[in-house]
Amino acid sequence: MEERRRGSGWLGWLVFILFIIAPSILPPLARWLSQQIGKPISTAELLIAIIVLIMVISIGSSLFGALRRASESRDSLSVPKPDDLSRIPTLTPEDVFRVPPPPPEPPRVPLSKTQLPGAPRFEPIIDPRILLIGILGLILMLFTFGVLFLLFNP
Repeated sequence: MEERRRGSGWLGWLVFILFIIAPSILPPLARWLSQQIGKPISTAELLIAIIVLIMVISIGSSLFGALRRASESRDSLSVPKPDDLSRIPTLTPEDVFRVPPPPPEPPRVPLSKTQLPGAPRFEPIIDPRILLIGILGLILMLFTFGVLFLLFNP
């Protein structure tokens, strides 16, 4: 029922890489664009403009994908041909006047023996082991960046 979307996963990676390399690439790019346009452009403005552009591309690709899927599902529906509509099924008098059998009744259970279902069990959405590894990784990463910050910051 749930299909994996293909084609838009690269946008998330692009934003992630943009945040990593932005401090080294965006200031020279902002200066160059300021010289070309003649208006001052800050690095933050350039970063916001790139993220808005990526969002517009993502929304556009989602809309085009939805339109494409809708047209494919519309094309896959079979339209009856005029030949199929002109054929009328033949019915015998027995078929016309036949009474359908009554539906079977469910078995009756005495009220004293009726059991209620058990209490619902809690099933975590995220496996606790994966959550633990993620939290430990986050702590390790923060510790590493903290040590590096203290060592290289005057």
